[in-house]
Amino acid sequence: MMDLYDECSWNLWKKVNNKLDLQQMSGSIDSLLTEIEEGWPLFLHHTHINREQRECTKDLRCQSTDKMFVVAQIDFSMNYTLVRQREVQQGFFSQHQVTLFTIHLTIGKEQRNLAIISDYMEHTTVFVHCEQKVLTQFIKKNFPLVKKINYVSDGACAHFKNNASILNLIHHKIDFDLDACWTFTATGHGKGAGDGIGAVLKFSARRATLSKNILMSNPKDFYEFTQKQQLETARRSNKDIPGVHAFFLESDEIEEA
Repeated sequence: MMDLYDECSWNLWKKVNNKLDLQQMSGSIDSLLTEIEEGWPLFLHHTHINREQRECTKDLRCQSTDKMFVVAQIDFSMNYTLVRQREVQQGFFSQHQVTLFTIHLTIGKEQRNLAIISDYMEHTTVFVHCEQKVLTQFIKKNFPLVKKINYVSDGACAHFKNNASILNLIHHKIDFDLDACWTFTATGHGKGAGDGIGAVLKFSARRATLSKNILMSNPKDFYEFTQKQQLETARRSNKDIPGVHAFFLESDEIEEA
């Protein structure tokens, strides 16, 4: 039989100096129950929104067809840092990075994974607009009967949910000859398909770099390795298409947009 005044310990995410960290707390069982009670309404609200958004996205994917509309779940992956095997100490302070933009495309019962690799380091609305050009060209080539794209992303205001992005959405039909709409989810509500795409490409590159002495000095090298590796993997699996379609987006093209 437990007493409310018995001592116990628990872990709790708290902000310390404007940084979120997992803190180990200790106190009575009564204090723990009070902590749970205070956080319960926020947890219920978060869980409800998360579940509703997942169901909405699931319904959109079920309704998509290769003759009507496709669902494109898009997101920036965290920039990948290029490392080199047997790196000298000073090399650590002059490492290059790669921008990686991921797209999970649902077309009825078919799915495609796309990764846009770039040497342009800023995650901006202009980058997203250039990415849309690559995506629409891919859709027109492979699914020519599609009439509309339904974008799904979080609400990051730096590159997705802002006035410039909405203006681009209004002109989507004029720019790319495809209708479009956008479904925003709340930021930080769990991992999506794009996170898996980014993880696969980064893991493959890091493993090859550190075990096979393959040199990747710049984003272009990363792109060429990714493209080759995905094609070889598909060939070994007797598949006609790669698991991830890789594209390279030059920084000059983005700056001129």
